[in-house]
Amino acid sequence: MHDPHRPVRPSVRRSAMYLRCRPYDAREAQYVRTSMELLAARLGLPLPDVYADHGLSTRGPLPSLEHLVSAAEQGWVDVVLVPGPFVFALDDRAAADTVRRLARAGCEVVEAPGRVVRPRGVLRDGVAAYGVRGCDGPAHDVRPARDGAGPGPGPAAYQAV
Repeated sequence: MHDPHRPVRPSVRRSAMYLRCRPYDAREAQYVRTSMELLAARLGLPLPDVYADHGLSTRGPLPSLEHLVSAAEQGWVDVVLVPGPFVFALDDRAAADTVRRLARAGCEVVEAPGRVVRPRGVLRDGVAAYGVRGCDGPAHDVRPARDGAGPGPGPAAYQAV
């Protein structure tokens, strides 16, 4: 039955990105934002809405993250692009909890270098991978290894939750 308070799902998937750099670095933040926009284009998504809590610690309130989750729960976001789950929290369990909240809201969380971030036990879809530089370090090449055994080298922050 149609719920008049929930938007009708369009054929085009609506996208958003969540960014958080701490300490805040305007140049780095712009680089990551551009990387997320390129990822959206590669995935055939429209230009994502930007939700950012730059300069804020995950130990305190993250107002933009709460706005994003609320938008997802209301059906306004289908795909959330992130440079890595570390933007949600530095603690892996807390980051996984946020990914689960978004998944329960019907969102797919796509981590830039192209991996789909899902709660444990949920199969991943194949997504085009490419190198990206995150707020916390240098560029990392995460393309599959030559033998096809899995991703190339990269920091632990880029491992799927």
